[in-house]
Amino acid sequence: MRNVRALPTLDPVDAGDHVCWLVGPGDDFTATTRAFAADGALFGDKVLLIGAPDTRWSLNGAPQGIVVDPLTEQAGGTVWNAAAMLDLVLREADTASRQGFRALRVLARMDRVWPGGASPREIARHELDLDRLTLARAAVVVCAYHRASFRPGLLEQASGVHPHDLGRRAEMPGFRMYSAGTDCWSVSGVVDSDGADTFRTALHELVARSATVRLRCEDLELMDSAGMRALVDAACQVPGRRIVIEKADETFRRCWSLLGYDVPQIPVELAP
Repeated sequence: MRNVRALPTLDPVDAGDHVCWLVGPGDDFTATTRAFAADGALFGDKVLLIGAPDTRWSLNGAPQGIVVDPLTEQAGGTVWNAAAMLDLVLREADTASRQGFRALRVLARMDRVWPGGASPREIARHELDLDRLTLARAAVVVCAYHRASFRPGLLEQASGVHPHDLGRRAEMPGFRMYSAGTDCWSVSGVVDSDGADTFRTALHELVARSATVRLRCEDLELMDSAGMRALVDAACQVPGRRIVIEKADETFRRCWSLLGYDVPQIPVELAP
């Protein structure tokens, strides 16, 4: 069972963890990355650094794992983007398993993956795919978003689709959405007017790729009318799609009915 949690450091990360690290001006990115990589050698993980502090990192004088710099790859003529990152993580996770490593341990500097910036929908799509991959392959993935490179709304979007974050940040969203299995996603926290757009963007990405999306809401504290409107919008955006709400509490059910959404025309089902 995955649980939403804030981490004071990267020391306690484990297989299946997908961490959003909002890197501030006071954070030592290089030292933290090197410590993260060193822990990988300690625990028997294969290490993959994307956009690492430099390309000469080593442990005890011997190179450990793989270092990829997207900007260098692009300069050499290789197509490198968020899709390429997903392919690389999937490939190396499978390779690490065959090679007998405990897990693949990844730290990605996202401003190197998106040097020209990204839209909220691109971030939601990428991180939801990466979260599903992290859970399925029991990888350890840290996505480092430097605050200076992404505006606050994008940082909120990124945080909302990670189950874990490094430290407690002012930009933390009211809700979290993360993979709980095939086409099943846990939603926790509060979905209100402040986070409705972020929630809607993430849902649009899920509905675009799956005929049925299940949302587990046992850890959902509150969803107000703006959040429910976002849910309806996402469910109705593509004909033939359906969203199933699991483990909704009585307050959610009453509000849903009072807003007039409990009708056949809206393809959202509240499971018993």
